[in-house]
Amino acid sequence: MDTAKDSRVLVLEDALRRLNEIVDNRKMRVHLEYTRMSEILKAAGTLLYQVKYSYVEPKALAEMDATKRLVSAVADVASIHEAAVKASAYRPKTTKEIEVTAEFSYAVRIAQGFPRRLRECGDDPAYSVDILAVEITELRPVEGSKNLTECRCTDGSHVWRIVTNIRGLKQGVKLPCAVLPPVDMMGVVSEAMFLAGEPLQETIKPGIITSLSTSALDEARAHVLNIIKRMV
Repeated sequence: MDTAKDSRVLVLEDALRRLNEIVDNRKMRVHLEYTRMSEILKAAGTLLYQVKYSYVEPKALAEMDATKRLVSAVADVASIHEAAVKASAYRPKTTKEIEVTAEFSYAVRIAQGFPRRLRECGDDPAYSVDILAVEITELRPVEGSKNLTECRCTDGSHVWRIVTNIRGLKQGVKLPCAVLPPVDMMGVVSEAMFLAGEPLQETIKPGIITSLSTSALDEARAHVLNIIKRMV
């Protein structure tokens, strides 16, 4: 396996870059142990180098010591953030604060799910990020927009905010989505993106899915390739 060019590894590299940028520039509006977090991420960067140039097969890479230590390092960074947020009862207020918090969560999720993607998802770039079946629980128009709708969706354990221009959506509809770097869309932060706008069968349970229509796969793949094109 050419780990140096594998999309799962490159998306992980991009996620670590995002974490470093947030920490190095102290973008979070909460008191954090930034020096400690920076040191942990520096060590994670060294581990990433070992992972990226290991040239082992996916399942072996998932079990490699460097991979486990890298995932653990990101978990430590996430724990520092979680403890600080809890201690201060911090809640992001501005759109920028919400976006930075969402980007931090996205990057942590990419790292935490990296071993699973190596074991279960194959080498299709589409599955280098989490693909979820989500159920729409609430819809509201985006203020100032004629075409955008803010959807609150659940994957069974987390509520996602997804901004879309797909028309005709209703509460209770299940759709596939890709968890992508958050985007500010007219003052509302979208944390994921619906794929192809094709409703899923009612029997499909919310959560991670690994079977998609061709059009949904193509769309997810395009988004992933857009993330990693600067990493190659």
